[in-house]
Amino acid sequence: MTRLLGIHGVRNYKAADTTPDLGAKRLRADWLEALGDRIPGLDLETAYYADLLRSERQSDELDDADVELIEQWARAWGVDPSGVQGRATGWVRWVCGQVARRSGQRPAVVEKTVRMFFPEVGRYFAGRRAAVRERVRGALLRHRPDVVVAHSLGSVVAYEALHELAGELDVRLLLTLGSPLALPHAVFHRLDPVPCDGKGMGPAAVRRWVNVADAGDFVAIPKGELARVFPGVEELPEISIAPAWPHGVRDYLRHRTVAETITAGLRTE
Repeated sequence: MTRLLGIHGVRNYKAADTTPDLGAKRLRADWLEALGDRIPGLDLETAYYADLLRSERQSDELDDADVELIEQWARAWGVDPSGVQGRATGWVRWVCGQVARRSGQRPAVVEKTVRMFFPEVGRYFAGRRAAVRERVRGALLRHRPDVVVAHSLGSVVAYEALHELAGELDVRLLLTLGSPLALPHAVFHRLDPVPCDGKGMGPAAVRRWVNVADAGDFVAIPKGELARVFPGVEELPEISIAPAWPHGVRDYLRHRTVAETITAGLRTE
């Protein structure tokens, strides 16, 4: 039996998720459908925290903190965000268009992802981190997984929660998908524990950490940096999960690399 805990990324709140348990059950069904039967003896649970990062605003307008994060992200892509004046919708569209040219993606897809991703990242670091980590830490202790699969912002939460559980868990494999952990200033420099001399360290509760990203995933940047700033991480060759949406968790889970990494990793232990 393989005990696996999935940790989701941004925009996973649904109105039907009236309790965290219902949210976790919905996510579990989604992940099981995507993984199929490729991992024998799979015992899957999911940690759910989307309700804790839900916006109180009625629109998707970005505030100043969101814009600052987007500026840092743009610079990591080699885009000078001062190339156009103002902070209105046109500025965001211009920045996303520049990143789209570099990533080979459609500008509308990049802009939609940016508007979904950075507000939740900002809320996580600006005051909701403790509550989110407590939720995920509880799921880790209940399920006591052999494998943790963490997507997008979930890789940040997993990294921090697993550090807290040193000596309490023995996770054989941490698999991060589309992770922004290496994103300078917006994420990397805000981590707990704080990186030292430009390097982070793998959680002591984890034996092996593998990272995988789609070649066009504009969240998982800077490309190739995660293994450099987190020594010991195994960075797999970039894959292609879905040309139209290179950051979706179900597309990551459907890719054969994910199941092969999990099963091969467990066989070698």
